[in-house]
Amino acid sequence: MLKLLAAGKTTREVADASSWPRDRVAALARAQKGWLLDTDTDRVYDPDGGPVTLPADVAQLADTHLPYELVARAEASADPHLRKLAATVRAALGEIGDRLVNAREAALVAERMERLQRELAELQARHRQLTGGRGAPGTSGARPADAKKRRTGIRKWAAAQGLDCPANGRIPKHIETAYDQAHEGVE
Repeated sequence: MLKLLAAGKTTREVADASSWPRDRVAALARAQKGWLLDTDTDRVYDPDGGPVTLPADVAQLADTHLPYELVARAEASADPHLRKLAATVRAALGEIGDRLVNAREAALVAERMERLQRELAELQARHRQLTGGRGAPGTSGARPADAKKRRTGIRKWAAAQGLDCPANGRIPKHIETAYDQAHEGVE
């Protein structure tokens, strides 16, 4: 089945060829290290853009679907106890598959996040190098400490001028404008 998926077959095509349920084929595909399943095309791909490669241990494994064949036979049985056991087994196999897939996908996502964070750090360092340490494009040049000093200065100036300026919160625009006009060219 993995060979068919790696060759570009959809999970539906592989499910039809193997008599496995499609969701189990999809879970098998997602469980492979370095494979992701494109939900639009229903085909596996490598997120790094390279070709999908089969895991080394696949050659050793026989393409067997014996557990599902046994469950299918038990589900078709006339024995109600056997059908109940089959339902339990199918549910357990489904949960095992889902948990393995989730764990594998979480590990792949974590690896990719680490790689992207390293790339981002490298790009940020390169940007700082090219711009002389200035911030990224679109960021404000004012620093919070500078803004706080400015607000404190405006409040002191307004009090010295006898203007009514609140001690906390926003400074009225007319006071800020008057301060800027009074200090034009002084800095």
